[in-house]
Amino acid sequence: MDVKERKTIIIQKNYLIEKKMILMMGEYDRYGKLCTRVLAGRSSFLVDRTPLQLLDDTITYIGFDLRGAMASAKLTLGEKARCPIIVNPYQGIYLFPNKSPFRPDCIWFNPEHIVGTKAIGNKTKVELSNGHSIIVDSRIHSFNNRIQKANQLMQIYMKRGDQPSPTIFYLEPPKGHQLIKEETGKYNFSNLEDSQQIND
Repeated sequence: MDVKERKTIIIQKNYLIEKKMILMMGEYDRYGKLCTRVLAGRSSFLVDRTPLQLLDDTITYIGFDLRGAMASAKLTLGEKARCPIIVNPYQGIYLFPNKSPFRPDCIWFNPEHIVGTKAIGNKTKVELSNGHSIIVDSRIHSFNNRIQKANQLMQIYMKRGDQPSPTIFYLEPPKGHQLIKEETGKYNFSNLEDSQQIND
C-alpha cells in the first residue's frame, strides 16, 4: 500500500473506489489540505486526494473521465444538480452526492451499502451495511429521492450496455457505531479507528 506519513497521521497516497466502499467525504488534514475520508467495510482511512480527484482517478483508470460521467448522468436523468454517477460500470459501482459535489463537506454514498433511512427532524439517519449509521443534513424525502435516482441510473446503464450484469449482494448488517457530527464540524471517525486498533 502506497502511504505517506505526516507526523502521527498516516494518509494513503491514492485509492481506487471499490465495491466495498460505503461512503467518502472531504476532510481537511492538520495542515488544512482537503483530503478524502473513506469508509470501506469496517475500515476508515484518509486519502491524500480530494473526493473529486478520487472519482476522476477511478473513472480514468477504466478508460473514462469524470466530466463525461457527470454530463452523461445529467443527460440520462434530465437532472441538473447533485446527479449520481457511474464510477465503474463493469463492477456495478455507482455513487450519489448528498449535496453539491463541489462542496468540501459533500458525502458520496454507495447506495448498495444503504440498508435503511430514518427521519430525525429535518435530518436523515442512514443505516449502513457495516452496522454503522450516519446522520446527514438532508430531509428524508430528498435523500431517498437521491437513492432512487442512483438506482434508476444504474438500471438504465445496465440495459444499454453489453457487459454482464454486476453481481448484486445483500448484507446483513452487524450492529455498529453511529457517526455523528461533532462541534468541530467533523464526523467522529476517530472512534472507528480506535475500535479497529483494539480489534487488531
